[in-house]
Amino acid sequence: MDKPLLEEATFNFSQEGNCLNNIDAAEFLKIECLASLGIDRDERCFYVLKTEGWSIDNVGELQELFDRIHKTLFPKQLK
Repeated sequence: MDKPLLEEATFNFSQEGNCLNNIDAAEFLKIECLASLGIDRDERCFYVLKTEGWSIDNVGELQELFDRIHKTLFPKQLK
């Protein structure tokens, strides 16, 4: 029997709201990883970001999220 193939993946992140929001507010970011033939077949994916608000101080913070996703989905590519 063949191994199951990963078709798509969704990552949900949360963080405290920025200083201009209500103190109790949290921010949520959903990053979907999609591929035309499925992630395992394409061995890559494109990203769809969904949020009602996500604050960052610099672009490096977003890069850290993408690096984390990439390490999870494609550990063999890191060697």
